[in-house]
Amino acid sequence: MKRFESLMLIILGSISLFSQSQDKLDLFIDCNTRCYFDYIKQNITFVDHSLERMEADVFVLITGVQTASGGREIQMVFQGSEDFDQRIDTLSFNFGPNDTDFIRRDVMVEYLKKGLLPYIIQTPLINKITYSMDEEEVDSLSDEVIFDPWNYWVYNIRANGWTNGESSFRSLNLNASLSASRITEESKFRFSAFSGLNRSTFTLTDGETFVSEIIDYNAFLTYVKSLNQNWSLGFLSEGGSSTFSNMDVNFAFKPAVEYNIYPYDEVQTKRFTFRYSIGPEYYNYTDSTVFNKLNEWVGRHSIDIEFFKTQKMGDFSIDFGVEQYLHNPKLYNVYFDPSISWQLFKGFRVWLSAFVSWVNDRINIPKDSITDEDILLQIRQLDTQFRYFANFGVSYRFGSLNNNFVNARF
Repeated sequence: MKRFESLMLIILGSISLFSQSQDKLDLFIDCNTRCYFDYIKQNITFVDHSLERMEADVFVLITGVQTASGGREIQMVFQGSEDFDQRIDTLSFNFGPNDTDFIRRDVMVEYLKKGLLPYIIQTPLINKITYSMDEEEVDSLSDEVIFDPWNYWVYNIRANGWTNGESSFRSLNLNASLSASRITEESKFRFSAFSGLNRSTFTLTDGETFVSEIIDYNAFLTYVKSLNQNWSLGFLSEGGSSTFSNMDVNFAFKPAVEYNIYPYDEVQTKRFTFRYSIGPEYYNYTDSTVFNKLNEWVGRHSIDIEFFKTQKMGDFSIDFGVEQYLHNPKLYNVYFDPSISWQLFKGFRVWLSAFVSWVNDRINIPKDSITDEDILLQIRQLDTQFRYFANFGVSYRFGSLNNNFVNARF
């Protein structure tokens, strides 16, 4: 159906400009992915590009999620106001994993034009539109299955590093990763492995050299089976080692179940999920812990509740979760992660993102005394009762409502 709609409205002609700006639609675009705004202004000149959402005739919300192949699925929701108040249209299309920005910006403009067509035909601009349809191509459309020689498997290998320094300091960072995934509507399989070296060398005032070094190896495996539009079943597994976390070896395997109140095909605009997982974990510590353990098997379960919604006024999300060890219920971790970006009234926007965690489950902390260097350089994980992060702000915009100009000088 999406392919038919896309081909049905191929615009081969151009839309001429009216000399009077009041004959144009006022368009406001809210984009949660890369949208090439300057290019859009240069190539969609039959509308006025509004700087104020509440004054626009047509509001477009553009969101994107990563696809299994490494590309992105883009969704455009067109919502009219004033004379078009009851009209809402949605277009979806995909960027390929190897598409360049040159290709993506042209596709973005093409679909914006298609989505604006139902609104334009209700204005005097209808008399300036010419279009044609390739009937042979439309007739050739079918439900044929496209053969994929890779059977939907996608692999990625990556390595990078950087270094910087001066006379009393130098730093070296090396990272490597490997991933493999196979994602279809029926199931999702993801494997990833990471390794990293972070070394900093300091020359002190007495000429002594101090070296700070953190080495990590981690691997993650996820499998999810889609049961229906609301239920999913699978498992999460991870393992690795970390000098920062006092781990020579760690491993975990947790079966999990997830329920989404909304159908999963609406995930780009809203979701409300409940996920529960439970399973064994193994730890082999570098140094003896505060519980006098060098290695141990434990069980842990967790529940995560996430709500997300994006709409005309802005975005809102909350992530709340609890993790708890089964052998000692007093060892737990509770986290709360809200985020909001909202336009309260014309021109005034407020945003807030935060993360708060009540920590009482760090069973890996070594019992040896912590040095000042460990604290200052953060090369060893320390015990704590809480963690937090916050980012907030307000903005107010006033002045011209429209600006169709692009000026890239300087």
